[in-house]
Amino acid sequence: MKKSEFEYVMSLGNALGKYVEKWIVVLDNNIVATGENLKEVYQKAKEKHPNERLFVMKVPADKIMVL
Repeated sequence: MKKSEFEYVMSLGNALGKYVEKWIVVLDNNIVATGENLKEVYQKAKEKHPNERLFVMKVPADKIMVL
């Protein structure tokens, strides 16, 4: 069974370290764009995947809180 994008991100564990304080865009259990500016990262991903629903999040420096 395929993981959700959120489950995929959480399963990365320490591998997320290189993305700390950066925005990431996930599609089909792959990180398809990263960067420091949300608008630029989203636009870059949307250009490559215009018809897809993208999962976007900023990787926190310390702990992750899900509300």
